[in-house]
Amino acid sequence: MKKLFYIPLLAALLITLNGCKKLLDIKPVNSMTPVTINDYESVLLGGYPRSDFFFKTELMTDNAYANLNSGQAPDRTSEPWFVWASSMLLDGVQQDPYWGNLYKSIFYANTVLDNFEKRSAGPEEKDLFEKVKGEAYALRAFSYFYLVNFYAEPYGAEHLQAPGVPMPLTAVDINATTGNNVREPLDKVWKQILSDLNTASSLLAGKQSSSRFRFNYNTVQLLKARVALFMGDNKTAAEAASSVMSASKLTDLNSLQPYLDDKGNTYAFSGNFGFIDTDYNKEILFFMGGKANFNLFYYSRAVFKPTTELLDLTKRYGHLTDYRQFIFESFAIPNTSEGVMTGPTMYNMYAKQEKDSYYIGLKASEAYVIRAEAYAHLGKNSEAVLDLNTLLKSRIKNTQFVPLKTADFTNESLLKRVLEERRIETAFDAGLRWLDLRRLGKPEIVHSYKNGVLYTLKKNDPRYLMQIPPSEYNNSPGMPLNPR
Repeated sequence: MKKLFYIPLLAALLITLNGCKKLLDIKPVNSMTPVTINDYESVLLGGYPRSDFFFKTELMTDNAYANLNSGQAPDRTSEPWFVWASSMLLDGVQQDPYWGNLYKSIFYANTVLDNFEKRSAGPEEKDLFEKVKGEAYALRAFSYFYLVNFYAEPYGAEHLQAPGVPMPLTAVDINATTGNNVREPLDKVWKQILSDLNTASSLLAGKQSSSRFRFNYNTVQLLKARVALFMGDNKTAAEAASSVMSASKLTDLNSLQPYLDDKGNTYAFSGNFGFIDTDYNKEILFFMGGKANFNLFYYSRAVFKPTTELLDLTKRYGHLTDYRQFIFESFAIPNTSEGVMTGPTMYNMYAKQEKDSYYIGLKASEAYVIRAEAYAHLGKNSEAVLDLNTLLKSRIKNTQFVPLKTADFTNESLLKRVLEERRIETAFDAGLRWLDLRRLGKPEIVHSYKNGVLYTLKKNDPRYLMQIPPSEYNNSPGMPLNPR
């Protein structure tokens, strides 16, 4: 697997995020510049996110709670997220790494695209040229998808002219724009995301994938399905998801049973072995940058834990019948000191291990829950149930699995069940739960924190939008901020 997380050629394009005062502060440090298509491929690889730009959004969701019996002090940088503070930045901090990391990726993608507009490739380089160009469009679409979903209103007819995010489409834009950046209308940003994904699809079609840390035709189709679902284009979402499903199969988790029997269930996922180290890994189509081994939900005595509500969704068939239970179950004995400090849940996807694990960005099962949801919205209930059964058959013990029946559901209850399966499947993956809560009506969420104080994110609360960082609005005083 090719993982190029250090690229010497990037020296000329180093983006200094610490202390930057503009959208991006670009400071060349020497005279090295990329020349060949291979050079620009290396530039693009350096633009893929190499650090977490999404994970703390999980703290704002109904998938997280605070176990204040843990005995561990909560991380002060995590607290603002859990209590939905007006700003997620600590006092005096100007830079928002979520904003900065994503615009860094856009700059790298634009650098490649700017150069490729000025050149043509010979027959021997055509394949690589199109592949790198297609990845650049995909990376830019991916970055704008997250930016607009973090800092702007969800897509909807009532918000199409609402402020989106600044949208530089060339590297020159960023170099030339030292202030007074403009938040483009929401509709314009989403249209650009679609345009970039369609161009990426055309360029990457038929190209061989070289790494799960890079975009390819299949992952672009999954991202396209995700975008279409968020835009309410259920027909396109189903079609794109179908393409992914035909190319990427689910892992039958019944294959884990011999291993679980050997470990006696309780100690199956701990220490150096996480759920990601099983055959489940084969479902992962794209890994995010950023090491996941030491994520804030992993530790047995961590303050922030997966909710029991999430764990209970894996127990509808009974105890230890849904293999996804092992992702969230701590197996702590509740009436002991250790059990109280540990709490009933843990996030066992990743292990505290010597070899690196990276966050899940896109995986095959997302295509199944996307298509099931799209079918439910389209009134194709039997097709939605079929997709759910295909998914559940790969998750539930063979001896316990009972297929769902379309006749047992109303339109409303079917959609509810689809969304529950989506919640389990995508919990703590790619920041999707926070994005789903936004697009599904911004429901009220209550978090209990220190001394039992309740913090409430009200329905349609303006804090469902992250705030534009001070580094940006200080240099663009006319830029509208998100209400608080």
